[in-house]
Order: sequence, then structure tokens, then C-alpha cells
Amino acid sequence: MTRNRRNGIGLIYGIVILLALTAIASLAVDFGRVQVVKTQLRAAADAAALAAAHDMTVNGTSSARNTAVFYAKANNADGTPVILDRTNDIEFGWWDTATRKFTVRNTSDTTQLNAVHVLTHRIAARKTAVPLTFASIIGQANCDVNAESIVMVTAALDVNQNVPATANPFLAGMPAGSEASNINPHHNPDYAGTASTPKESPLAVAMPVSGGQTLNFDSIDGTARHDPNDPYYNPDGNPNDYGHNILNTDPSSASYRNTSTLNAYSQNGIADVTAPINALVGVFLDDSQPNLSSTPQGLDFSTDASRDFDTIGGTESGGTVQNQSLKLKQIFFIGDGMNSKGVKQSFIAPKGATRLFLATWDFYEWNNNAGFRNIKVTRPEKLVLVR
Repeated sequence: MTRNRRNGIGLIYGIVILLALTAIASLAVDFGRVQVVKTQLRAAADAAALAAAHDMTVNGTSSARNTAVFYAKANNADGTPVILDRTNDIEFGWWDTATRKFTVRNTSDTTQLNAVHVLTHRIAARKTAVPLTFASIIGQANCDVNAESIVMVTAALDVNQNVPATANPFLAGMPAGSEASNINPHHNPDYAGTASTPKESPLAVAMPVSGGQTLNFDSIDGTARHDPNDPYYNPDGNPNDYGHNILNTDPSSASYRNTSTLNAYSQNGIADVTAPINALVGVFLDDSQPNLSSTPQGLDFSTDASRDFDTIGGTESGGTVQNQSLKLKQIFFIGDGMNSKGVKQSFIAPKGATRLFLATWDFYEWNNNAGFRNIKVTRPEKLVLVR
């Protein structure tokens, strides 16, 4: 009886050991196969996303979907071509470099898109799951395998445009006929115009803009003056004469340099600013008319340190990168686009931004200004695998 009992225990041990060896074999063979398939799926996703990102900027999203399907199919995973679902496996949207998050945008307007997200699958729901050899002995017949790729595209740019000294930032995004600086010492308001006759309307930069995007300028030159009897200044303006929009304040007084009254002279929903006169300035807007929403707090660029930043702006959560954060409808200093070390300054667009307007800073009555600034931004298309 004792010998028979021991023989029974040995049989149980043998079964346990066999199951353990099967599990180990499954781990070595089946796990290895799954990892190979995952690598193949990732390669297919990368190829499809890279090709689609380029095509998106040239031919639009519909063509880019076809391109993604074509390049994915040119790759095999587990011995068969990778097939994408045009609707569910290809997404277009925006990659925020600050938060490292992808947001789907259901639009065909490629100026509002900078990334393509491609998903590849070998899953049971599509009857393409990876079959397992040894694991099937213990009830696991197949395994779902997924991969993804996100490619951010920085579209090629060739911006070469002039910013007239008469461009009033308070008229940014305002319809023709709108007024700004309408109560000045000379009672000579500025007016928004049309595309063909802009009057004192500022110019939108001819490049796509979206929240979280970092903008740099290759070069900014030219001169401007705010009065026919005054000298011309470079894009940094006159650092010895700074202030904000004074409206009906006596220009012979120093009261307009009192930053405690900074927001008293905001106009059309756009915040006032303290900055050197004749400096190049900018303001980010969304697609709406600025006077239809509340005015943010104005910014102060009255010191050398406040203008000598490397990066200005913030993340979507509102965190400051350096110097001051930026919000929609806040006028901010640009100057020549470089700090005192000769390094290009970076400007991070605030959440919701779709447009950047460039203008010249003056305290009132832009219509008698003279000169212009020339803005250049040139860069080749750049594709980056971000995930």
C-alpha cells in the first residue's frame, strides 16, 4: 500500500512539472512570437503615420487616410499584410508638445491639425489574433496584440511679410469700421479696414497657430516711428520711452506710465500693455471677435529684464514657462525676436489660440505713424515620431 501511494504522488508531481514546463515553453515560444508581431505592427503603424502626416499637409485628410492604409498594407505582421480600418484606426488631431498629449480634432482644416495617430491590431474581434502553440494546452488559444504610432508634422513655412507701423493691436480681429484710440489728444481715431484697404488693422501672421504651439522668428527688421517729427526705431522700440495706451490722458504728463492703471485703457476686449513705444508687439486670438468676451489683465514689459526672456508663455494648465504667461487677447512684446544673448526667443501660444496678429506699439493715434517691419519665418517640413 505504501509503494502504491508513493507511485500516485509521483504521478501528481509529474503532471505539475509537465504543466510548469508547458508554461515555460509557452513563455519562451508564444511570448516571443507575440513580441515579434508587436514589433511588426509598430513598424507598420510608424510607416503609415509618417506617410499620412506628410500627405495630410499636401493633400488633406481624406487622401492621408488612403495613404495610411496603403503603407500599412505594405507591411506584414505574423505573415499577413496589416489592414487598417479607415474610420477607426486613423485619427487626425493636435499633439501638444508641452503636455505630450494627443487630442483628436474632427476637422478637415489642416491648419488646425499637426499630428496623425495610427493604430494597428491583431485581435480576436477582427479574427486576426495571434495563435498560441503551447499556451493553447492550458486554454489560451490566441492573444490580442496592438500597436500605435503618433507622428507630429511641422509644416513647411515660407513667411515673408511686412507689418506697417500704423497697425493698431486693439483692432486685431475687429470688423471693418471698428474704432480704437478714439479719445486721443488730437481726436483722431484709428479704424479697422478690409483686406484690400486695411487702414489701421494689424496683420495676422501667415502661418497656422494653435494652443501649445511654440513660435520663433527667423528675422525681424525694419524701422518705425510714431510721430512725423520723431526718429525711426528698430523693432525693440525706444527703451527710454515706454508706457501704455493713454487715450485722453495728457501726453505731456507721466501719468500714463503708472502701471496701476494699466487695464483702464484696454479696448475692444484686448488688454492694454506697458511696452517701449515703436516696438513690435503681438496678440493671440481665437476665432471669435475679441470684444465679445471679458478682457484679461495687461502685461508689463517696462524693464530690460521683462523683455530679455528665452521663452514666454505657458502650458494649457496655466503654468508659467518663463517670465510671464500668455493669455488670449494680451498684447505682448516681440521686438526683434531675440534676447540679449542673440538667441531666438520662443513664444508659446495660449490655449484656444488660432491667430497671431502683429502690430506696432504706440500710446495713441497709430494713423500718423510711418515705416514698417519685415517678418521672416522659413522652415522645411519636419516629421517626428512622438509615440
